[in-house]
Amino acid sequence: MEVQNIQYEQCEFCNRKFFEGKLKMHLKLCSKEKPMIFVSKGKEELKKKRSKSMAKPKSQGPKKTNRENSSLDRSYITTAECHICGRKFNPRNLESHLELCQKNQKELMYKKMLIEKQLKQKKISTYHCKQCSYEMEQDHNFCGRCGFKRK
Repeated sequence: MEVQNIQYEQCEFCNRKFFEGKLKMHLKLCSKEKPMIFVSKGKEELKKKRSKSMAKPKSQGPKKTNRENSSLDRSYITTAECHICGRKFNPRNLESHLELCQKNQKELMYKKMLIEKQLKQKKISTYHCKQCSYEMEQDHNFCGRCGFKRK
């Protein structure tokens, strides 16, 4: 078996090494602004380098030190509650939500009715697993929780 001398190319931004010819593909994603640095445990230098390169420029505006001043006064905002699901909305958006909510509610009620009808037709009785007391349908041969086989 022959061992070949493999040539590597190194990225100037993230210092990773690649097989010859593969660096071009890597450079499409890696740049000086966003180097592709993958941090593994114990490499604090790479963490610092990544955080510095990804840091956002600080705004030149005045700093707000008082938390109360920085939060918006939301006392003027009015909300309306949906009588079906109880969620709160802006009154302008409530009408469109009510249409969707009523449609979904009808679909849910219909599905529940179908399931109840199927259960009545089948008259499914339940069986409790002897090993873990898990409740399952009578026609099941294996417990869904512990895998115990019925005899």
